[in-house]
Amino acid sequence: MFKRLTLTVLALGLIALGIGYFKQQQSDARARAMAGGAPPATVTATRVELTPWAARIEAVGGLTAIQDVAIASEVSGKVVEIAFASGAAVSAGDVLVRLDDSDDRALLQSLQAELDLARIELERVERVRGSAAFSQSQLDRSKSEVANLAAQVERQQVQVRKKTIRAPFDGVLGIRQVGLGTIVAPGETIVEMQSLSPIYVDFTVPERHRAQVHAGQPLELNVAAWPQTVFQGTLQVVSPKVDERTRTLRLRGVLDNADQRLQPGMFATVHLILGDPEPVPTLPRTAISFFAYGESVFVIDDAGDRMTVRRQAVQVGRTRGERVEILSGLEAGDLVVHTGHLKLRDRQAVVITEGVPLPDDVIDG
Repeated sequence: MFKRLTLTVLALGLIALGIGYFKQQQSDARARAMAGGAPPATVTATRVELTPWAARIEAVGGLTAIQDVAIASEVSGKVVEIAFASGAAVSAGDVLVRLDDSDDRALLQSLQAELDLARIELERVERVRGSAAFSQSQLDRSKSEVANLAAQVERQQVQVRKKTIRAPFDGVLGIRQVGLGTIVAPGETIVEMQSLSPIYVDFTVPERHRAQVHAGQPLELNVAAWPQTVFQGTLQVVSPKVDERTRTLRLRGVLDNADQRLQPGMFATVHLILGDPEPVPTLPRTAISFFAYGESVFVIDDAGDRMTVRRQAVQVGRTRGERVEILSGLEAGDLVVHTGHLKLRDRQAVVITEGVPLPDDVIDG
């Protein structure tokens, strides 16, 4: 019994010694790491750059065609010819659709014949002017008959022309809504048509910006369909009225859209340029750590024989693309960790593998 107890105590003692040794090794490893014994972390670096940025107002808007109509007939009739294809580009005056005009042309010929006869009768009356057979009342009636028939002929000519539907301006057609033989009613849509070059962008800004905006200012536009393209335009109209419900000011810009990549109805992000570009310190977004309590970066210090990092709080401003404005905490030229900062801590040694060219003394260190 005593021997078994002794063995148990010895076993527990060995276990305790093992645990103590393991803890000591962990403590020694941490101490060596704190003392700089851990291998340097590998990072890439970048510098705070002065980037020319102009003051601007960002807003959201929508694209609108300068001219947007639903092509329709003014009169009823049966479609006998379709002279366009859906989605085609057309010029002003191009024939789109012809309606059956046979009855209208027959009536026009009849009226033209009556007009010709009335003119002959008027000439006959005028030839006997001054003779005993002349009658002023007959002359007046003949003139009235000619004028009346001439008006009817002109009205019928207009009716015939209405049976041929033409493009009202240069533009692009939508999807055809009728087919051959369709009986169209007055006002019934045949096809939609838009003028796409140039194109409008409508957007609003808060009323506090009223003193900063005026017609003629440049603007830049981005759309989801072409995320890498910045479209250039000009502010054309500033509404004279502030919306009483939203307290916003409605603006309209115009953009050259010769390639027709911008289309009516697209959602757009608009940047209205307020002045000339000025240099501001910026960093890539990936160089900044964003936390609930603020933003920070790791600044790289040259300690002579090695490089170390220290966490530096910064205040950020505007974001444009992949770069962020630095309002305070850094100066132009400061060297900071670009990638790899998630594994760093204060005063840790680092080795730069990629990034901006560094001064010789930093590279040698």
